Amino acid sequence: MAASVVHTIQLPEDSYELLVREARRRGVEPDALANELLRADLAAAESDLESALAAIAELRERLPAIDGLAVARAARVELERRVA
Repeated sequence: MAASVVHTIQLPEDSYELLVREARRRGVEPDALANELLRADLAAAESDLESALAAIAELRERLPAIDGLAVARAARVELERRVA
């Protein structure tokens, strides 16, 4: 078993009661359940982020190359035309 460190966190009373109730139902200690739930939630969030970043990278690869300077020049010409 990995070494553990004692940390104190503050939970609303009703959240702690839910944690204790669920821990009893599963037959585990509340701290073990809290660890399991945190790890599962954070791992899912990390996985979601990695998936989103991969999807963005794939989308970016399919986009056409754009000359930003040419776009800015064209926009400036159009703006000057509208103002004149």
